[in-house]
Amino acid sequence: MTIKILLLKKLIIIRHSKSSWKDLSLTDFNRPLNGRGKSDGPLMADYLKSKISKIDYLHSSSSVRTFETSKYFINQIEFEKVEYDDSLYHCSATSILNMIRSYSDNYQSVMIIAHNPGLTNLINNITNVSLDNLPTTGLAEIEFNINSWSNISYENSNLVDLKFPKQLK
Repeated sequence: MTIKILLLKKLIIIRHSKSSWKDLSLTDFNRPLNGRGKSDGPLMADYLKSKISKIDYLHSSSSVRTFETSKYFINQIEFEKVEYDDSLYHCSATSILNMIRSYSDNYQSVMIIAHNPGLTNLINNITNVSLDNLPTTGLAEIEFNINSWSNISYENSNLVDLKFPKQLK
């Protein structure tokens, strides 16, 4: 008889911090964080650091606001690998899920920093919650009782944490 041990995979979803509309000449992709974004980013990174000290893989949209948001988490948490990806920019929930399903099974924990509506829809599709909107710098921590990212589904998910900056102020 063979005994198969299931390992938990952990997915942390972060929506980028609040961006600035001050310079209307900038494209959406190039908008930086505004003042609230610059205060919410460190707040949420500190919160996550109080729970988790190391994450295997950070997969972030390459937009200016997601890049700037990622730096707050990189300053607080150890990451084995960091990747910025243009294809995560305004990506659909289905596309994000397909990316997750292709992640290396060597990663036990993954953080994604990206955009709405893809992230809100993803959370709604793979957990038992029904979010209207994942706010800027909102965090969802989900565990999956799986050995392979390719098996990620609603049936094997457990929403461990859902936290928004306004809850910590």
